[in-house]
Amino acid sequence: MDLFGKLKKKEETKIYGDNEVTAIANAKMIPASAINDPAFSKEMLGQTIGFELKDGLIVSPANGTLEVMFPTGHAFGVRMHDDTALLVHIGIDTVEMDGEGFQVFAKQGDKVRAGQKLVKVDLDKIKKAGFDSTTMLIVTEVSNSNDKIDFIDFRDVECGEIINKSL
Repeated sequence: MDLFGKLKKKEETKIYGDNEVTAIANAKMIPASAINDPAFSKEMLGQTIGFELKDGLIVSPANGTLEVMFPTGHAFGVRMHDDTALLVHIGIDTVEMDGEGFQVFAKQGDKVRAGQKLVKVDLDKIKKAGFDSTTMLIVTEVSNSNDKIDFIDFRDVECGEIINKSL
């Protein structure tokens, strides 16, 4: 790649504010009640939204620290700078795939940026294994325990699109 190609690529990197939460994938964003798993649909782990994936690229939902990256790649947690904790769970029961079809691009403890590629998942492998690829974004902790994240209306979203109205 020439110098101009490198500069152009660098210019395309979007800068997000520390309070912004972004879409983790190209997907249809759905309410928790539409998720086919009671732990997620009843929001037992915290405020939850789902994503019906259009492709297998999963990115960080926010700027912060990658506090948890499961070795299987099926789930990870990001702690935002304001101490809000976000958990991303790729698919339902996909832990049983033992990492097959998941490629991880970051490690626990890394500083991450909203929109940064963290996991690539093979959606065909999930389907062939008989699992649902619906991916959840769970707010496990907010910086103020009385607050919830005010998400945009449910619709198709693009990877890295800002999905919170305010935090």
